[in-house]
Amino acid sequence: MKKQFPTLPHCRIGLALLVALLLSVPVGYGLAQGTMVVVDPPSSEITVGAMTTVNIRVENVTDLYGAEVHLTFDPALLEVIDADPGTAGVQIEPGPLLSPDFTAQNAVDQAAGKIDFAIAQMPPHDPVSGSGVLAIVTFQGKAAGTSAIDFANVILSDRDGQPFSAGTQGGSITVTSEETPTATPTPGTPTPTPTPGTPTPTPTPGTPTLTPTPGTSTPTPTPSVTSTPPSWSILGYHTVQPEETLYCIGRAYGVDPYAIAIQNGILNPNLIHPGQVLAIPDVPRLLPPGPVCPRQFDGVTPPPVCRWYHTVAPGENLYRISLHYGVSMWAIAEANYILNLNYIRAGQVLCIP
Repeated sequence: MKKQFPTLPHCRIGLALLVALLLSVPVGYGLAQGTMVVVDPPSSEITVGAMTTVNIRVENVTDLYGAEVHLTFDPALLEVIDADPGTAGVQIEPGPLLSPDFTAQNAVDQAAGKIDFAIAQMPPHDPVSGSGVLAIVTFQGKAAGTSAIDFANVILSDRDGQPFSAGTQGGSITVTSEETPTATPTPGTPTPTPTPGTPTPTPTPGTPTLTPTPGTSTPTPTPSVTSTPPSWSILGYHTVQPEETLYCIGRAYGVDPYAIAIQNGILNPNLIHPGQVLAIPDVPRLLPPGPVCPRQFDGVTPPPVCRWYHTVAPGENLYRISLHYGVSMWAIAEANYILNLNYIRAGQVLCIP
């Protein structure tokens, strides 16, 4: 008679092969494959007065052309060592991942514990794919404790200025007190024994001995530098149209596109938005041939879509500006494509509708 379950051994073999195939898949395959911006190493330990270096790395990126990162740290425990002493303020060091053709922002606020860094490549450099170090930060320990190194905001963009999503992973630095060496008696040296009847001198109260503690000098906080827009004269105002770039706008008026970016507080010159109003500074430059945007003015008359133009001063916010003009801050944000009502920059030119 024919057996009822002739395929049972084959089923077992097939199941074993399936398990083997599953186990052969690399661990983590299909997980964490997205772009990440991380602090490397994620944790480190130093003593007071010692220094350590952390890298800001971008992992698994495709066609990266510009990057903007904002970090925070505990200023009571750490301070940043200036990477460029020849320049005013405190800066961090750009990493090798991107060519820093345009450094829109590189500033450390020691008192507030903030790092602002934004760079972008320019033609003829090609977009970058893969992983690498975007920036390098050297910290020095000030006091014992653990400071988190967190990302407040991260923006990555491609060659066309289109932002793409990225996850973040911060880190921490633990600062420990300096160890006090313990005095060890020298072998063979007898310990003096007090003679009976001889009074032992007692320290007089109120006369403390001052012992200098090495490495506890408090560094003087470096004042933060607030960027101030250059005092260029303004030729007029241009409202960005779809598909326009700073380069075609610069060719339209014979103006340096980098100067347009600086005048309007644009951190990434590859990232402008339709409807954004740009002040065109009088900074002539002869550009290579390329697309030319239609001119929108011949004199200095602003386009009718905006009733006024306001250059953001250091310390101003949208609420204060809205009170000055009697316009809601949401209307100002919408007219200027501002996504975060709490984030405007000194030198930025706002359209007041």
